[in-house]
Formats: sequence, structure tokens, C-alpha cells
Amino acid sequence: MEIMKKNSILFLTNTYPDFESSYRGIFIKKMAILLKDEGYDISVVTPKIYGRSHYFEEQNRIKVYRFSFFARDKLLIEHKKIPYLRMILYYITGFFLTIYAMFKNRCNLIHVHWAIPTGLIGVLVGSLLKKPVIVTIHGSDFRMAMATSGFLKKVFVYICNKASHLNCVSEVQKNELEQLGISNKKITILPMGVDGTFLEKGKYRKIESNYRPFTILSNRNLLPIYNVSLLIRAIPMVLKEEPDTKFLIAGEGSEKEVLEREAKDLNIHSHIKFLGRVPHEEMPNLLARANIYVSTSLHDGTSVSLLEAMAAGAFPIVTDITSNREWIKDGGNGFLVPVNDEQYLANKIIDAIRDKGLLEKARKENQSISEEKTLWPVCIKKIKKIYEDQKVGSEI
Repeated sequence: MEIMKKNSILFLTNTYPDFESSYRGIFIKKMAILLKDEGYDISVVTPKIYGRSHYFEEQNRIKVYRFSFFARDKLLIEHKKIPYLRMILYYITGFFLTIYAMFKNRCNLIHVHWAIPTGLIGVLVGSLLKKPVIVTIHGSDFRMAMATSGFLKKVFVYICNKASHLNCVSEVQKNELEQLGISNKKITILPMGVDGTFLEKGKYRKIESNYRPFTILSNRNLLPIYNVSLLIRAIPMVLKEEPDTKFLIAGEGSEKEVLEREAKDLNIHSHIKFLGRVPHEEMPNLLARANIYVSTSLHDGTSVSLLEAMAAGAFPIVTDITSNREWIKDGGNGFLVPVNDEQYLANKIIDAIRDKGLLEKARKENQSISEEKTLWPVCIKKIKKIYEDQKVGSEI
């Protein structure tokens, strides 16, 4: 029988970059690379969404295996109804490829990203092979499970109970997991990390009291859940008071044409620029150009985009949802706004433009939070401790 490699970890994740220029799951890839640099042998199993993606490849010295479920270039989140046949194939092919990758790479721990849908594969394979399973709950999976009292919620609780350890991205999630009967001893709060480049760019930011024009940035994907139309509708009201303001919309998605048409109908197209997908390595420079960061998401876990904006010193104006309240104190280090009130959003953008003192105070506070809680070295240190507690990477 082959001896398992002590530091060999399998990432089982619903999202990972699909090809060289892909940005889906870029934070999972960053974590894998940093752990590789720390001496861990990382392999990845992930679904094959796009025809151009390879079934197997190496990215940055990391082996990536993809299982097919006939996605046909369409994400699960883009289906209006649950694609039951594809989901059955997802679980069957994912299960067997995970077992194959575990043996092929002699892995001794499974680190699952997203309890739903990949968590079930992870805990079943972990039970079969008698290997510890760590599940990181990111937000969308948690929200999906909590939205129902039926079968999906029972599956979610089963996954959480079977996992050796749980990582969640917020205090709110931790509290709700405890209410489901999950032991707090197996839960760690661990948001995805932020690259130090964002912090460095933010430290050189200067805020002039009479500076114009201000630049407002939204960099969420152009999907219904991110509600970017709210910002579009607020823009005419901002321009009425601050006519030189510029708006940048970064991101791609199914709503792009609708939003571009809405901007044209409101006659604001000369004040707004749709940038499309911006490579993640260019995001620090883009955030450094922005004075104000806006996220209009209807629901979210702890948003890495928000954490990056805080590190870069852009003033956050985000929707008043549970996950954002954990990071933003309204009127302190940012503003919280309703998810459906464009006039309120416009007023808060105007207030921020006209209050240099608030912007400077928020910048200092948010960068302090970043240094203490969200930079990648802080996160990797926590992950290594969790692995060591499972006898991975420690002297046994």
C-alpha cells in the first residue's frame, strides 16, 4: 500500500479558473499557490464548465482535474430551474474523479470550497477513504441552504456535521451554524485573503478637499444578484449635484446589455464607462483610481471585492445586508444603503464626495482592519493551523 504524503491536500471546489485568462475562483487559486509556496502539495478537482477548458492541466505548479457534467458553457447559477439531470451527473463524475485524484496524488486531506454543491462529494469521499475533510462555506452556499427548510437544508447540515472542520467567512454565519447544532469548536471564521498590493496602493492615496472629478467604481459581476441597476438609476441624481463625477463599471455577465441600454436611456452614457472584465492583477490600480467603491448586491457572503476596496482606501458604499454590516459601520468607515432606494444611494454618494474628513478617517480605519484581519499572510497562517490540527503538515 502506498504511503500518503504528509503535506498533500486536495482542493475540491465548485469554482476555479477555467483557463489561463479566466478569473472565476481566482481567490481559491491564490490560496492554493500560497500554500504550495509553504511546502504543501496541492491538487484541485473542479467541474468542467467550458468546452475550451482542459480535463487536466497544471496551473502554477498545481495539478487541476476537471469532471464533466455537460455544462455546455453555462454556470449552475445561470439556470432558472434546478438542472436535475446535470446535477446527478455532477455528483457521479465528481465523486469518482475525486477518488482518482486522492489516490493519484496520495492526498491525506480534502479541503472543500462551497458546502453546496461540492461539500457532499467531499464528505462522502472522506468517509469512504477515512480522510479528514475541511469545508469552507463561502456565502452563496450558506444562503441557498438557509433559504429553505427542506431537503437542501438537511443536506447542508449533514455536510457540516460530517466535516472534520468548518471555515466560514463571517461571525453571522458562525452564529447561525451554532443554531443549527454545529459545535463551535469545529468552526473558524476565515474570510478569503487580500493581496498586499491593494494596501500598498491605498497608502499613497491623497484626498484633496476640492478635488473633482470624483471616480465611482462598481466591480461586481453583471448578474441579477448584484443589482447594478440600482447604481445606474442613482447616477442622474448624483450628476444633478456633482456633474463632473465619473462612473466605472467593471465586470461581465448576463445583465450587461440591459445595463448599457438603461444608461443610454437615462442619457448618462457619457459619464459612465463599462470596462468589461478587468484582470485581477489590474484591480489594485483600478481601485487606486477610484475615490468611492459601490456594491449594490442583494445578498452576499463576506465580499472579497469589499475587502480589497477597504485595503485600497476607496470609500465603501454598500448595501445594508448582514455580511456587509460585519465590516462597515454606517457613517464611520463607510455607508450602508437599502437594496432598493436609488435616491438614498445617490444622496450617500454626494455626501461622501463632499466630506474629505470622513473619507480620510475611513481610509485609515479600513487599512488598519486589512492589516489586522484580511491580508493573505494572516489567512494562510490560520489555514496552516487548521491543517496541523488535522495532523497534516505537522510532525506526527
